Amino acid sequence: MRRREDQFQRLGAQVVLVGLGTPEETADFKEQFQVPFPMVSDSEKRLFRDFDLKQMPPSSMLSVGLAIKGFMTMAKGHHMGVPKGDVLQLPGVFIIDTAGRIRYSHYARDPSDHPDPHSLLHVLQSHADLGAPPKPETE
Repeated sequence: MRRREDQFQRLGAQVVLVGLGTPEETADFKEQFQVPFPMVSDSEKRLFRDFDLKQMPPSSMLSVGLAIKGFMTMAKGHHMGVPKGDVLQLPGVFIIDTAGRIRYSHYARDPSDHPDPHSLLHVLQSHADLGAPPKPETE
């Protein structure tokens, strides 16, 4: 997403990342990986619960498929470092309009399951009304 930061900004999107670490760990992560977006610390997992994000079963950590995805991610030059917080917590991606309506949601099946930034940009482009106030309901 960082490579497309300017495109998100041009579409008026505010990208906010949520981490599981403490505020200090989140700040260290942001600095270490040069994250250009604001980050929120959620060590108590309130947002994860509010958005109904699941945890993967502990047995999934031993999955060959997950290990292969991890190696493929590293081969592409993406390195995460040592995980902090709950390693079983699965991520999600949401596009929320200015009225607070969720317009897009992606619930990860495993830690490496992230939507392609191009797909997110397409959603933003196809919903020109994301920043518009909700229209009144007609009877």
